[in-house]
Amino acid sequence: MTQRPGTASEPTIADQGRPHSRQWSEPGAHGAEAEVYQTWVRYLQSKAPYYSMGAWKPSPLWSASEQQRWPVYDLAGFYLPDSAAPEVLEVQRTVGGEYRIVNIFRSPNDNNMMRSRSITVTVFAQRAGKGWVLGNALPRLTRSWRREKVGQINYIMEPGYSFDSGRAQRAATFVDSLAAAFGVPRLEQLDYYLTSSVDQVYRILGLQVDTVWGPGGGVAQPRDRQLFSGTPAVGEDYRHELTHIVLLPLWTPRTSVLAPEGVATWLGGTAGMDLRTASRGLATFLTDHPEVTLDSMMARRFPAAQFYPAAGVFTLMVFERGGTDAVKGLFTAGADAPSLRAAMERLFNLPWASIADEWRRRVLAFGSGPPN
Repeated sequence: MTQRPGTASEPTIADQGRPHSRQWSEPGAHGAEAEVYQTWVRYLQSKAPYYSMGAWKPSPLWSASEQQRWPVYDLAGFYLPDSAAPEVLEVQRTVGGEYRIVNIFRSPNDNNMMRSRSITVTVFAQRAGKGWVLGNALPRLTRSWRREKVGQINYIMEPGYSFDSGRAQRAATFVDSLAAAFGVPRLEQLDYYLTSSVDQVYRILGLQVDTVWGPGGGVAQPRDRQLFSGTPAVGEDYRHELTHIVLLPLWTPRTSVLAPEGVATWLGGTAGMDLRTASRGLATFLTDHPEVTLDSMMARRFPAAQFYPAAGVFTLMVFERGGTDAVKGLFTAGADAPSLRAAMERLFNLPWASIADEWRRRVLAFGSGPPN
């Protein structure tokens, strides 16, 4: 895991095994640590058990300026599994007079965004009047990072990162052209964090797990206009996540997960690979698992390595059939499988079984074609 040793403001997984005095958690405890602990507990109680869904629920216990800046203001909380059991490990004063709170969340399984049964979250508390309000790790851990502005994109990079201005300019051009092609408003501003690995991405968000992710991915929070790249191979021009952010205005309650992920993979690839390369891996998977169908893929029963290229190939078919307007129609075709199938039968003028067969043939054709 690409992380620096812990300091007064940056705990590591190893810190969890160290004994800490927890007098601040005892009934009747007084003092700043106890007040901070009680503030954090009240906040968790106000969100439980739906931590992720509650990440944008307004709270008087969280920094008002962060809530104003980021609609999904609890950046780490968004990644927590519902019904996880929290335990506060540490409440410690920092050099600047704030308090760092380290909390572990335990889940009964690893079927969550962090793919872990144990997730450590770090947040901070600062004095507000006679009480305390909570705040994110992100602005504190990246305060000294270098910044470069290219077009509407604010790049924020970890120390030692080698910035590629040409790639950044291509990204700025891409987001403008994508907005024009799909008829959505031009992106006004984007905070784009450049790191050496996914581990570093999660660290600055205040998240830690025992899994080592390495330099192979990234995340975006479209509503907050934030992108976090942990893939130096694409770095400044992470088009999969850029697509998510630019096309956010197309999302509706009738949008299935296939639409945004399919469009993002079609236009921007996934995990550092373009659609063709990712689809070759999917072709091998389908050959080895002939029982897998487009319907089972649509049910999201498979990880991103299979689901994303599956959705990307389907989006390519939709574009070839009806152009950009048809691709936009994916966002309103229906969130449930029957509605989506019916919409696609109208578009292709074919029964669903024929569409699914064509999808499989197209995927397998990527596997038999020459490499890039």
